[in-house]
Amino acid sequence: MYIQFNQENISASLPEKRPDTVFANPDLFIVFDKAVRFVLWQEIIEKLSPHWLAGKDLWDSDFDFGSEPDDEDGEDTEDESEFDDYQTLELLQFPTLDTLDVEEEYAFVYDSNNTLYISEDFIKELKSAGCNNVWYNTTAPFGRY
Repeated sequence: MYIQFNQENISASLPEKRPDTVFANPDLFIVFDKAVRFVLWQEIIEKLSPHWLAGKDLWDSDFDFGSEPDDEDGEDTEDESEFDDYQTLELLQFPTLDTLDVEEEYAFVYDSNNTLYISEDFIKELKSAGCNNVWYNTTAPFGRY
């Protein structure tokens, strides 16, 4: 079944989980805004069945989850909170369906009103792939995504 892609629905299945005292980078970073962003850690992508993202464009994404993008002297720093192994999934490339009562062939779809939906089977597969640390649109990291 496809469910509408919004924070209320997604957080019921993939609750936001941020690190407490020890930093752990997110497996999935979602921005719920007019320009929705869905950014996956490469390690999770590698564990997904290939059919979910087959033929879909993914953009390399670099994140710095530290407090500053550069250190004091303006030099980039290599740090345990900087990552270059994320991929942003371009959601506009998913199809528009006349009806949502179909087999869940795609990770995402749009209805005829251009409302975005996500496959519940895809959510289950994300969980099976180890997607536990989910961050939502608060405190966006520095980076290119």
